[in-house]
Amino acid sequence: MEKLSILLLVLMVSLSSCAINEERDTPKENESASFQPKPLDDQWSKWLVGKWQVTGGGSEFLGDELEDLGESNTEVAAGFTIEFRLNGQFVIWESWAQTNEMTDEQKKQVKEALGKYVSDEELERFVSMPYKSLLIQTIDPKTGERIAYCFDSQRLYGQGRGRLEANKEVMEWEWSGIGRGVTSVSIMEKIDENRLNISMTYTLPDGNKMEEKMEMIRKGIETEK
Repeated sequence: MEKLSILLLVLMVSLSSCAINEERDTPKENESASFQPKPLDDQWSKWLVGKWQVTGGGSEFLGDELEDLGESNTEVAAGFTIEFRLNGQFVIWESWAQTNEMTDEQKKQVKEALGKYVSDEELERFVSMPYKSLLIQTIDPKTGERIAYCFDSQRLYGQGRGRLEANKEVMEWEWSGIGRGVTSVSIMEKIDENRLNISMTYTLPDGNKMEEKMEMIRKGIETEK
């Protein structure tokens, strides 16, 4: 077994070396590719690492058909933990929200807003258990773009690509699974070392839009009274 592992390692290094040599003969845009890149050390990623909790926010449904619904402030206990993983090559987000702590009024707002798209049974199942998601993010070594993949407990999954603009990260997403056909744009803004805001605008397959906003604070930091 040990000999097999060594052979596999030698084969992997050999194949990677061939790939690297080929890239050195291609245009300069590929020169940054490396068999073993250095761990992520950009300031944005390092600032994100830690535990965060939601302190405010809400959802707003936009569009002619949904305009009368207005804003739905379905605030629940939620947050996420961000860590470097896989030898520092990726930033991993683990998010959660206690949907089972929603009040009857909040549940009613969600049903009124989404009842057109899902059944009552599905909505009841959704609010009966905590919502969880996993986001994996890194930087494309060839383009410098920020790339991410997201998976959640509704079996929704998506791929995003984005960029940094001063103190903001802008990501464009394409969703699959139950969200097939949905696209979104998320903007994460650094307010200070311990605060950030997130806004997400979703475009649904029928053209209607939904906007979500969250205010976050680093866990352990007291909010201002």
